[in-house]
Amino acid sequence: MPSAYCGECEWQYRTKGDDAVALSRAMIDHFVETGHSPVERCDAGDRSSTDDLLEPTDRTATRTRDC
Repeated sequence: MPSAYCGECEWQYRTKGDDAVALSRAMIDHFVETGHSPVERCDAGDRSSTDDLLEPTDRTATRTRDC
């Protein structure tokens, strides 16, 4: 079930089923009304059960980011 939230206020929106059109429209409406940029997220129930089993390797654990 796709959902979205706003990090600047308490706005949240959740669709029933996989209605991506309704979610996109709600996010656009919120942006137009407030100027806030909502963030779309995948709910925890939609994540793969193997996500919790993944562990960083030596290669990814020592990697640094150059900014």
